[in-house]
Amino acid sequence: MRRMGFVLAFCLGAFGLNGHPATYMTKPQLLLSAESAKPGDTVMAAMHFTMAPEWHIYWRNPGDSGIATSIQWKLPKGITAGPIQWPTPKVLAGDGLTTYIYEQEVLLVVPLKIADAVAAGPLTLKATASWLECKEACVLGSADTSANLTIGTATTPSANADLIDAWRARMPGPDPALGAQAAWGASKDKDTLELLIAGTQHADFSPTDFLAYPDPGYTVVTEASVLPADPGKFRLRKEVKRQGASFPSTIPGLLIQPPKGAIPAMSFEAILAVTGQPTAPIAASETATNGVSQATPAVLGDQGGATDSGPGLIWKMLGLAFLGGLILNVMPCVLPVIALKILGFVQQSKEAPKRVRKLGLLYGAGVLVSFLVLAAMVIAVQHAGGTASWGMQMQNPFFRLALTVVILLVALNLFGVFEITLGGSALGAAAQLASQEGAAGAFFNGVLATALATPCTAPFLTVALGFAFAQTSLVVVLMFLATALGLAAPYVVLSWNPGWLKFLPKPGAWMLRFKIIMGFPMMATGIWLFDLTAPSFGEGGILWLGLFLVILALVAWMWGEFVQRGSQRRGLAAITALLILGLGYFGTLERELHYRNPAPRAESDEVVKDSPDGIEWHRWSAAAVEQARADGHPALVDFTARWCLTCKSNKRRAIDIPEVRAKLKEINAIAYRADDTDPNPTIAAELRRYKRAGVPLVLVFPTHKAGAVQVLPALLTSGIVLDALSQAAN
Repeated sequence: MRRMGFVLAFCLGAFGLNGHPATYMTKPQLLLSAESAKPGDTVMAAMHFTMAPEWHIYWRNPGDSGIATSIQWKLPKGITAGPIQWPTPKVLAGDGLTTYIYEQEVLLVVPLKIADAVAAGPLTLKATASWLECKEACVLGSADTSANLTIGTATTPSANADLIDAWRARMPGPDPALGAQAAWGASKDKDTLELLIAGTQHADFSPTDFLAYPDPGYTVVTEASVLPADPGKFRLRKEVKRQGASFPSTIPGLLIQPPKGAIPAMSFEAILAVTGQPTAPIAASETATNGVSQATPAVLGDQGGATDSGPGLIWKMLGLAFLGGLILNVMPCVLPVIALKILGFVQQSKEAPKRVRKLGLLYGAGVLVSFLVLAAMVIAVQHAGGTASWGMQMQNPFFRLALTVVILLVALNLFGVFEITLGGSALGAAAQLASQEGAAGAFFNGVLATALATPCTAPFLTVALGFAFAQTSLVVVLMFLATALGLAAPYVVLSWNPGWLKFLPKPGAWMLRFKIIMGFPMMATGIWLFDLTAPSFGEGGILWLGLFLVILALVAWMWGEFVQRGSQRRGLAAITALLILGLGYFGTLERELHYRNPAPRAESDEVVKDSPDGIEWHRWSAAAVEQARADGHPALVDFTARWCLTCKSNKRRAIDIPEVRAKLKEINAIAYRADDTDPNPTIAAELRRYKRAGVPLVLVFPTHKAGAVQVLPALLTSGIVLDALSQAAN
């Protein structure tokens, strides 16, 4: 009856007797953060709504009544709009209904991406704002808005830039320190379950409600109950009503604390992985990968306090992290370093056991220190409000460039192009560290193993790190250290049992050939890194970065031939080599490539194929997947990156193969690719939603009427993919 009353009020307020719309009490205005911008920039747009006193409009989830505010864009070619960024709404309760609203004014901020190919000149950006405004009666409003933007050679902030930045600062973001977890509680009926939410309070933040984002598959009722909790903890109870075939495995939304006196409302985004057994089972592959739960495996008791990240859970995850690090040793990323370690062990077999143990410990120390640096990066990114992920340093083009140079020098050293002595120069320092088996070489081998391990993931590692990234800083450090111990363990154990080295061949002339042979996998690694790195520097990246690497190789040869092995004018040869290196650096990287300001990677086409008969990959967006499901198409989504070797292996062995292509056509499914090669906050949020520390992540969505999403394991076989597609079709 209340909803019928709302509909009647809406109809009476929206139209007079002659059917003409009432005068709007809400005024929208389109604002831009810049007056002019360069191709490749991202400009923040904001729809500024101002409401008359006592009138309000609605949040993305209006609550028990109302209609969500929306923006429809009409943009010039080459400009694309991202998702709306929503400020925290006000909770309005009355007459038994709870709604989520904005009063007085609000800015809904949207990033606008300008493609590299957009021509210079003035542009007009248009958008239609639609809203429902309510007081006693409600009026459905709509208005066309526009703003002007000039495409030029410089970015000039607009008069509204500070206002937009101020509202962006108010947008709720995630806070891993809250450790928010959820579990299913009591069943009210076959379509309704209690949702129990628990976590850790802040000194100034103790949430009393959870505002769920809208989803066609379920509804989280607006009424919330605050449950008793241990000191420093919070516990909430909501109810979830399903509209689909099963209950959700993850529920995103906002944990909110209402205003307290002069303190405004506070909120943080939380993507709740719900554990426990709902009355309608979720697909097994959605909650488990390789037999290990993908959701946070804490259990929230219905009567007692919340069981948070206790010692038992921590130890279980530390064990998984150790196993994941151990398995990393046989992943393709680390194989070049394994080759170096084999050669090193052969060299050490004739040395004193004490020195062998020392070198093994130094290698392990290199791995541990490197993982501590990675943990510090993760913690720094999280505290800065960003989203950290496994392998995120590979998204940095400068890191990839430096690693490419190091790998090239290591390969050239293995080929014997130049040799390293204890008095080696800066040119050969990197190769010396990575290829010599002294103390520095052993330590840096551990550093190099870590650097090359991060583009790969392994069974158990995704579960452990996905758990760690949602925990406190201490847990993050412990998880990374456990992974490091797993990666370093085989070599440290072998070095402390030198008797096992007797099974290796005796040192001899064969070692020289073996060393040269090992240069080829190192060179293959360099080519892979070059393929990743060059496109990040724009259209000329392949040419100018390739020329710089050729010049670097020439200088390395000159150094070995005329400085190290030469007998005359070695000083002149050294100066000439360094001069060529300097000219090559400034002429290619600085002058032609402008590598300090890399051009943004051009967006891929809407549909791409990796081979003539390959899968047609559509550009991923959450909205595109939802539309496909609504249209009756199952969807396969591959979250990948060009630097992720595990992703490439999955695609080659289990995804882009004839059997899967045929299955996709048979069930009329659409394949989507989410490319995380360069930082992408939207993809990072989606990975976090599914408790993954990074790519790969492969999802299979049935149609809206068919069931829940399936989360596939990190390492795939064709059978796993085909079974998931069959379930989606049924």
